[in-house]
Parts: sequence; structure tokens; C-alpha cells
Amino acid sequence: MSGGWEDGDYTAAGDAWAHAADDVVRAALTGLTGAPRVLDVGTGSGPAALAAARRGARVVGLDREPGLLRVAVERARRPGQPLGWVAGDARRLPFRAGAFDVVLSTFGVMFAPEPARAAAELVRVTRPGGRLTVASWTPDGIMGLIAPTVLRHLDAPPGPPAPTRWGEPDRVAAWFAPLPVTVRCRQARVRVRYPSVAHAVAVFETKPGPIRAHRRALERAGRWDRARADLAGLFAAHNRADDGSLVVDAPYLLVEGRVRTDRAGNSAEHGR
Repeated sequence: MSGGWEDGDYTAAGDAWAHAADDVVRAALTGLTGAPRVLDVGTGSGPAALAAARRGARVVGLDREPGLLRVAVERARRPGQPLGWVAGDARRLPFRAGAFDVVLSTFGVMFAPEPARAAAELVRVTRPGGRLTVASWTPDGIMGLIAPTVLRHLDAPPGPPAPTRWGEPDRVAAWFAPLPVTVRCRQARVRVRYPSVAHAVAVFETKPGPIRAHRRALERAGRWDRARADLAGLFAAHNRADDGSLVVDAPYLLVEGRVRTDRAGNSAEHGR
């Protein structure tokens, strides 16, 4: 959702965990009838939006990067798919208050700057009684450790706060505390597979996003080879496979919320 997403091959990396969207959408839509209005914030290449459409929802996928939206549009070329696509910023969602029955984000809104503002926008566009579901990588899981592994080779790491703050229950609860929503946090996992550790490293070093920008800085400083070796070591340390492939179980925080019908007051729970 911010910086460095304009080039590179996102799908080569993201498709490995796209099936997590099925679990997130199931959590968001179970028990709903009819054709709920769904907004997918930070839709990327569209896996969650497509999963929601397959369940009969009327879906809008939003992302600030036109290149990622083009991938999503191409993947949604099926007759009768109730899907729309909008370029927009999670901090200023271009929709009226209460426009959606369900607002979700799968590893998307976590990359938006100003997380408290983004949280407020998610709640604002959800109708009273509507649902909010957000999945974000945890800071101590394999996906959350990739950036720190690379960044420690820079003399002055970039200033913006880590996206994995969305994977910390206490922080998330604080962002939602002033808002008219009750939220519950629980941890889930998605199994991610690549043909090999070397393949995974090659994928991530060309993946659009912050790591790609860090790589350019490290190459200028002559330090990318060391960072790349450490990245390979990180993947190897978390590898569950013994056949030469890479298999990791990546934890993420699932935030499930219900917007209050009186649009006032809040409570937050940390699920286990």
C-alpha cells in the first residue's frame, strides 16, 4: 500500500500465500445471507476480492497501485463476476459512511501509513452492525522477520514504522479503542511453499514493495550479498521440508470486528 510497489513481480511472491484469503473471507462472510456489499482494502492482485465474489458477495477491491489493480482486473475476467476495482488510499477511502456490510483486508492495509487513520477509515465505511476483518503478518513470524533481516545491513534503516505493527494485538486494540467497534484478535497460520530456498530468495528480492527499495540501497553500499545470504538463512531456519523445497508456516494476526449499531463506545478482546 505504500512505496516501492510500482515495479517487480508481486504475484511470484504473493500467489504463494493467496490461499489465506479463502480463510479470511470465510471468517468475514460466514452466516451472512444474500449478496453482502464487501470492500477489500489493499486488494493487491485480488485474491480476497475474488474469494468473496465466489461466495456471492458484491465486491469492490481497492488498492493505491494501478499495476496491482491491473493484475486483479485480468484475473477477474469472468462473466457475471460482481466485482469492481477502485484506485484509492486506505487513509482516505472514497466511499460514503456505512457503504459496506463487510470491510476486509488481507496483508494489505498493514502497509498503509498512519495506521490509526486507516483503522478509522475501515470503521467509517462499514455499516452499523457490519463486520470488519483484517489479516496482517506478525512481527515475530517468518514474514515479519524478512524486512528486519535485510534492514540490519543498512547503517540508517528507513524511518517509517514497521507494517507488522498490525500484527501486534495491543497496538491494534489501541487504534480501534476510540472507534465504535468491538474487535477480537486471534492468531492464524498459512502454509507457504516455494520450490527451494534459493527460489524464494530470488522471488523476494524482485518482489515489489519495501524489500526491493532496501535492496537497491544495499547494492549501492555493496552489502546486498550479505543481506541475501542472511535472507536465505532465515528461510532455511524456518523450513519444514526435507526434500529440497521450502515450506514455512507463516503466522498472521486476524482481527475480527463488529461495528456498533449506536456508533458509540468500544471494546477490544485479545483472542487466543
